[in-house]
Amino acid sequence: MKTDMITVRINHDIKVQFADVCEDIGLTPSQAIKLFTKAVINYGGIPFELKRKQPNLITQQAMKEVDEGKLHKANSTKDLFETLGVDINDA
Repeated sequence: MKTDMITVRINHDIKVQFADVCEDIGLTPSQAIKLFTKAVINYGGIPFELKRKQPNLITQQAMKEVDEGKLHKANSTKDLFETLGVDINDA
């Protein structure tokens, strides 16, 4: 069977993280990409939902606190800065 090569440029940190995940599940990055290509063919498209980037854990926790009504309300920006320990006279 004839094989062809696909070349992809990717951020180094992303490549390292991808390789680590592949290694954890017992695959090489090349094997994982081959599996992905076969899944695309079998599915007739991308075999997962494409979505926008999800909020990080800190943002998710803050959103949860808002949903639970755990909010701090300030009467003014001066009150907010005082609560946060910001001296607006130093600005």
